[in-house]
Amino acid sequence: MRASVRRVIVLLAIVGWLLPAAPARAGDPTCNELKQDCSIIIIQPGDPGRSDPGDPDPAPHKKVVPDCADLGGGAIAPVGSALADLGLDDAAHADWIHVTCMDRGDEMWIWLDPGAAAESLARTLLARLQLKPITIGWTPLRVGAIGIVGVPTWLWVQNPGRVTWGPATISAGGVSLTARVESVTWDMGNGDSVRCTNKGTAWARGMGADPSPTCGYTYQEQGRYTVTATAHWVARWSGYGRSGAIPLALSQERMLEVGEIQVIVTNR
Repeated sequence: MRASVRRVIVLLAIVGWLLPAAPARAGDPTCNELKQDCSIIIIQPGDPGRSDPGDPDPAPHKKVVPDCADLGGGAIAPVGSALADLGLDDAAHADWIHVTCMDRGDEMWIWLDPGAAAESLARTLLARLQLKPITIGWTPLRVGAIGIVGVPTWLWVQNPGRVTWGPATISAGGVSLTARVESVTWDMGNGDSVRCTNKGTAWARGMGADPSPTCGYTYQEQGRYTVTATAHWVARWSGYGRSGAIPLALSQERMLEVGEIQVIVTNR
């Protein structure tokens, strides 16, 4: 009887990958400054069930007023008050501006030295952007599937948009700010990390098991790994002859199980 060798290679989670639904994102913010009075306007997120997060959802504008305490030192007064009402109508306060803010639940004006308050205003604008962590995209696509030792894992930003990747721009009170992600650090859960300066490339059927052309990693040992993607934002601002950059890091975690290819040899 002739002997033959049959090798059966079982690959789990390489086929049947499905893209998870990504959340909707907010649209672009706008801000109108009239007669030195500032109110910050943003667009609220739309229907989270939409499957095309790359397109902003139409949504009503919602007025968002910063807290007066977040703007630093200044003179808080009822809306409509003038500097003269505060005894500040001298040359030293001639260029002060007022910004609408909330003080213990009431809408007020805070009069500020624009130069000294520029960075505080910038940080308030950054908070108003309501930036969010990215959603992790990787292979295998199907929820519950496992990665394979020696098979490249592709890494990408699943939901690149204004509030998850940028650029996000807002201006108010004479200060303008633009925030964007400059890199993503992928902590692979085993002591290794990958730093990518791009969104990565989404894997699709037919691309095979080649390494990602932009951002990826290959596990060498099986195990259960907590992968953390940290988006490194930089918000650059300018106003009143000053400028600066505010760093911000936002992270998301996902669990990835990595297994080995099983080779079963039988003789007949």
